[in-house]
Amino acid sequence: MTFDDWAIFMAVWVLASLPLGSNALNCISASTAQGLGAGLWSVAGVTLAAMMHMSLALTGLAAFMNANPVLFEVIRWLGVGYLAWMGLAMFRSAKDAQITRTSAGAKPWHLVRKAILISLSNPKSIFVWLAVFSQFIATKEPLAPQLVILAPSALAVTIAVYVAYATLGLGVGRVLAGRRKVWFDRITGSTYLAFGLAASDLRRG
Repeated sequence: MTFDDWAIFMAVWVLASLPLGSNALNCISASTAQGLGAGLWSVAGVTLAAMMHMSLALTGLAAFMNANPVLFEVIRWLGVGYLAWMGLAMFRSAKDAQITRTSAGAKPWHLVRKAILISLSNPKSIFVWLAVFSQFIATKEPLAPQLVILAPSALAVTIAVYVAYATLGLGVGRVLAGRRKVWFDRITGSTYLAFGLAASDLRRG
């Protein structure tokens, strides 16, 4: 994997992590109700769930790649379509973010468990991993060295983004509420769509 490919991957994964979804709102809510520490415990739960999603997605990609390179290419093109679909869905979104306060005094394990359950309740997360990772895996190169670079990079971005949401707390909900949230979704969705349309032109080894 070249540095340019890695840089594009990082940019795309930052984009994939930014939307103000249920995971981000949960981290914000925890910090709002109980302080930054509670928000960080929620981030820990999101990270554990992300590792589960990533493991399932990468196991599937490895199986497709080893069993049939043509089938892997089909998965890659489905990933392109899914990224484009996400872009259109976000662009057309007009829903406001809702902040729900967590119960004061919740124990760390309860915060971690809640974050895991919220994240795992969204099976689309696995498809995000599949869609993005499939665009950056070169079928003619060994898989393991590529995953050694991509997997930790994606987890690092995920942690950084949700720590930022937990730190900003309720302020994020105020800044990205109403029409601002709509335009945020549209800009993010447009970028998703642009990448989805351009992904087929990315040169893979």
